[in-house]
Amino acid sequence: MLRQIHRYCKPQHVDFFLKHKNVSRPIIHYLSLNKNTFFCYNLKSSFHISSSNNNVFIDHENIYAHKIVCKDSVCSNLINVPESDISSTKHFQEVLDQNWRDSTISDIVNAFYRVKNFCIRNDIPISDTRFDNLVDGLMDNCEHINDDQLIGLLYCLSEYPSVESYKSHNFHDVWSCLDDICCWKIIEWDTDKSFTVADAWYKLRLGKHCDYIYTLINRTAKRADALTKEQLLSIYFYLNVYRKRAVDFEYEFALEKLVNDMDIDEMGVIAMGYFKTKTKIKLINIQEALAKRVIEHSSTAHDITLTAILKVLRYSKPFKIIGTIEKMVDNLYPEIDRLSDLCCTHLALMSTGIQTYNKRVLQKVSQKFVKNITNPGIIRFKDIERVLNVLTMFNYDPKTNPDIFNACYEEIHKTERLAETVRYARCLACALNYLSLRNIYSNELMNRILDEEYITSVYGKGAKMIPREIFSLDCSIDVECPDYKGNRLPPHLRYKAAKWLTEFTPSYNQWKKLTAADKLILDTIDTVCSVVGGEKFMHVNFILPHFSRADIVVCKNTITGKVVEPVGFQNYVLGDVMVPHKDKSLEWFAITVIGWNNTVKDTNIPLGTFIMKQRQLRKIGYTPVFVIWSEFQNLSTDMMKKYISTKLGLG
Repeated sequence: MLRQIHRYCKPQHVDFFLKHKNVSRPIIHYLSLNKNTFFCYNLKSSFHISSSNNNVFIDHENIYAHKIVCKDSVCSNLINVPESDISSTKHFQEVLDQNWRDSTISDIVNAFYRVKNFCIRNDIPISDTRFDNLVDGLMDNCEHINDDQLIGLLYCLSEYPSVESYKSHNFHDVWSCLDDICCWKIIEWDTDKSFTVADAWYKLRLGKHCDYIYTLINRTAKRADALTKEQLLSIYFYLNVYRKRAVDFEYEFALEKLVNDMDIDEMGVIAMGYFKTKTKIKLINIQEALAKRVIEHSSTAHDITLTAILKVLRYSKPFKIIGTIEKMVDNLYPEIDRLSDLCCTHLALMSTGIQTYNKRVLQKVSQKFVKNITNPGIIRFKDIERVLNVLTMFNYDPKTNPDIFNACYEEIHKTERLAETVRYARCLACALNYLSLRNIYSNELMNRILDEEYITSVYGKGAKMIPREIFSLDCSIDVECPDYKGNRLPPHLRYKAAKWLTEFTPSYNQWKKLTAADKLILDTIDTVCSVVGGEKFMHVNFILPHFSRADIVVCKNTITGKVVEPVGFQNYVLGDVMVPHKDKSLEWFAITVIGWNNTVKDTNIPLGTFIMKQRQLRKIGYTPVFVIWSEFQNLSTDMMKKYISTKLGLG
């Protein structure tokens, strides 16, 4: 575990960890002794321990996808050089020490081939200073390189020992030079040759960094409808590799015509292209084709393929094919035992994309998950956060043995997970927030994440950067953690954050067009106003500020049974938890409007966040009243009044 801390933490953050009492003494002692040996790590950036050419992990997804997309290339054999050409260090040095600036491009390319096997045997990368003369020669003569030499050299370079970074000495000069040439030459190449060159860049592990892949994707989009199935599949693979641009609609339109001709593995590659570029599938026919193919091959589909398809379908919010999605999830139930924990996690997460859930799938996935939760090699910290997300969203307790919520709570506190809480810093706050929906709090970890320095390091400076999960935990402390004595959001940050994280209550004269949700809120306010006898007998405010929509407060005298004016709210500002005035003769109601996206699909069951809100409203002294959209919006005016009156006990 200490090795993980050494790997992930950085000098500017060691001091932060030293200040926290919740870091165990052995770790603090280790950090204090080794403070200056830590790598530089910025918590604000996404964690990426490896360079493009020195990965400490194997990207199994891309390797698998590449096998589906590409056949073995013969490009590396375009120049035939005897493998035993260089046999000694002396000979190696003699070759590289020549004046390559005055040589022909053919001799320069041949030299890279001649020394390749010797470099592989002796682990000599191109960043070695002995390559300086040869690289200088290539820089001076690169404009004379022909297509075969260019492609062959790219494949040759991909076989050399890895360098520390794509910015490494010599290596950056070589690949950036060849990248420019490829971008110049692409206008002369046919589609097949363009993809052959792209394959070479992928094998060089520079697909994210070179301009050529972007140029290829950009140029090919203009003739997307003319691409064959194999060529379109390649484009989606390179979109997945490049990741920096969304999928062009031209490609999606072309895909709609070809998707039914693809097998399930090819569809998995398509799914990776969408998900890795954070692009939703817009065309319903494509969403349905993916789901139906999974249904057909649920018992044989590869784990990586299934995971990719589940990811992109969830991300695309496929509400219009919810019946097909439910059938797909049901068909995968018997396969849970053979699927990886990661795939099962995304099968469970599918529920969040369609706002409904399959109880037996969630139960079986949860039991499998909790069985392996103590193994960080199988269950990552962010997987814990994901499973908590889906279970608390539907307020579902799968009744696992051991209890999954307690198991998750214990696991995120283990010192073995400390490095992961640094690596997945945002996931820690989310996991704690999901646990709070179950009324489970960790004073120790909340003290860590509510430290102002920590918040600035992870999220950035300023109230606008504070995420809802941090704000929600801080507000929930006021309601449910009376014994908490740790760090809190500074008042100036909390009150400013409240302005960013709450939504304005709609009005009829607002400049923005009223949405269906706005109309539901206004109908509710109008009905309550009519029932209680006027605006002075109701108060609309954010009494629990960590919920984005305001509540309607009504106060009733329990002796007379009549509604009275709500008092005491002048003492509060936006961002305060607004506890009602204490008087045994008064009953306080908090009316909450629950829209269609706040209930389980096709039911009137509120989602987990509103179950939490109901609990917290009771704790601070309100009687919660839920106005459910499916029960209320289609009623006549008189029936709306009766609905509200019944909820308030007014007749």
